[in-house]
Amino acid sequence: MKPLRTKLYLTVQLITIAALISLSGVQAQVSLLHSEYPESYTVMEGDTLWNIASQFLREPDRWPEIWRPDPYLDNSDLIYPGDILRVGFVGGAPRILVQRGDRDVERIGPEIRAEELVSAIPAIPLESIENSFTRNRIITRELYNAAAYIVENLGANLIIGTGDEVYARGTWPIGTSSFEIYRAGRGFMDESGEELIGLEAEYLGFATIADEDGPELRRLAINNSSKEIRVGARLLIREESRIGATIFPTEPVSDIAGEVIAFLGGEALASQLDTVVIDLGLQDNLAVGDILSV
Repeated sequence: MKPLRTKLYLTVQLITIAALISLSGVQAQVSLLHSEYPESYTVMEGDTLWNIASQFLREPDRWPEIWRPDPYLDNSDLIYPGDILRVGFVGGAPRILVQRGDRDVERIGPEIRAEELVSAIPAIPLESIENSFTRNRIITRELYNAAAYIVENLGANLIIGTGDEVYARGTWPIGTSSFEIYRAGRGFMDESGEELIGLEAEYLGFATIADEDGPELRRLAINNSSKEIRVGARLLIREESRIGATIFPTEPVSDIAGEVIAFLGGEALASQLDTVVIDLGLQDNLAVGDILSV
C-alpha cells in the first residue's frame, strides 16, 4: 500500500499547486480593475475604446484580456453608442459584458423599417494621430527599379507640378489608372551594414493615365504635387491605407527588440509625436497598433 499512498499524496499535491496557480491568475486579472469602477457604463457618441477601457481598468491597453463580446449580436466585436457595458465574473475572473437593445421576444412580419445608421466606437480617432504619419513608403530596391518612370515633361518647365502632363514608360498593370509618384530616398541597412533591408521612397504626388501612346508609353496628368517632380521619378500603384479608424494600442504578440535607424526628413533628433524608422516589420510579427518602449 505504500506506493499507493505516495501516488495519492503526489496527486493531491499537484492538484493543490494547480489550484494555487489558477487562483493566482484570477487574482492578477481582478487587480486589473480600478478599486472603484462603475457598475455599468452606457456608450455615448464621441467615446473611444481607450476612454471606455479607462473607466474600468488601471491599464487600458489590457482591455482584450477581459472583453467578452456577445456572440449572438451582429458585429459582436464592435461597440456602438447605446451599448451598456457591465463587469461580470466568469470563473472568478472579471469580464466586460455588453447589452445591446431589448432582449424581449418580438414577433415581426414583413414590413419596411427605417433604422438610424450608427458607426462603431473607434479605439483611437484616426484624425487625432494622422498628423504623425508620413506618405513616404519603405520598399525593396527591386520594386523601385521595376516601376514605370517619367521620361518627359510635355510642358516647357524643368520642374513638373500640378496640372502638367508627362510621358512615362514601363510595364502597366491592367485595370489601374492612378499612380503615386516617388523618388528614391535613403537606403536602410541591417546591423552588419552589408544588406539593404529597405529603400525610402519619398512621396511627390499622384497622377492619372490620360492616354496610351504605345505598349509601354503612357501620357499622364499630374493631379497633385506636394514637392517638385523631375524626369526619372517612379510611378507606384496607389497603396490602400493599412491604418483603419479603429486602432487599438496593444502589446506585440511576442517579445521583440529592434533599433531606431532613422528619423523622418534626416533630422538629428526626435521627440514626442515625431516619426522614426525602426528595423522591425511584418517578418517580426509587428502589427498596426503595437506599442514599443524606447
